[in-house]
Amino acid sequence: MAENLRHLRALQAFDETATHSSLTKAADVLNVTHGAISRQIKLLERHLGVTLFHRRPNGVELTKAGERLYHSTRGAFSALQLGVMEVKRLHHRQSITVSLSTSLALKWLVPLLGSFQKDHPGIALLLDTNDAFADFDMSEVDVALRFGEPGWNGLYHQQIRQEELIVVAAPSLVGKAHLPMRPEDVVDLPLLHDAFNVGWESWAAQVGLSADRISAQSIKYVDSAVLLEAAIDGQGVALARHLLAERDLELGRLIRLDESRIPLDRGLYFVCRPGDQDRVTVRIFLKWLMSV
Repeated sequence: MAENLRHLRALQAFDETATHSSLTKAADVLNVTHGAISRQIKLLERHLGVTLFHRRPNGVELTKAGERLYHSTRGAFSALQLGVMEVKRLHHRQSITVSLSTSLALKWLVPLLGSFQKDHPGIALLLDTNDAFADFDMSEVDVALRFGEPGWNGLYHQQIRQEELIVVAAPSLVGKAHLPMRPEDVVDLPLLHDAFNVGWESWAAQVGLSADRISAQSIKYVDSAVLLEAAIDGQGVALARHLLAERDLELGRLIRLDESRIPLDRGLYFVCRPGDQDRVTVRIFLKWLMSV
């Protein structure tokens, strides 16, 4: 065992080289020189008595022996990385890393954080804004705020809010029009389209209009925050997520044009590793989220 551990640095050099199929990229990852990586691999090859790589003009390629070794080293170094991240994560119990979409951060969470910091000054929050779902197995994320349907096997989840769509626009767009507006008057205005949520056709069906009245000649927005900004700018009427529009409605940047509500089969969920919901800081954060 002691003899094998002497070559741990060489195994790490081998593993990174195999991962990237390049000595140069492995050197960049490990912050050493190309020559140092080459020497470590040659040392390992001499120790094992086998050739681990075929040298190619554009990089390196694993030999059969190299493939067998890489299968073991990748799992071992991945396990070490996960262990280090887990110890680090649990040690910093007074901080919480929260993964959430940029739209949710900008339009909902960030404007509310002042009250959390005031009530819990000893808890530091790190917001990881990313539209991709957080991988709890490969990251230091403690909590994810996800808009969707519960289907995250093996993870604890709790619904924070069921979502719905509402019709909103900038006051400048409608002028002195009487509110709530008639559906016929709403569709006479420019309609902004959300590429992710159900379209205006669902709204038309609810208010009794023919879908033929809905114009599709418009920009489609994938980012809900950008959709709302377009509406605030007076570019058109948005069928927006109620949760994300709340603050702009309160501040008068947007107004509701009618009383329709389009329910969604998705909601906002709090997601974390099983058992982490009982950590004091995570429990405090969840309780606060449920109260806002």
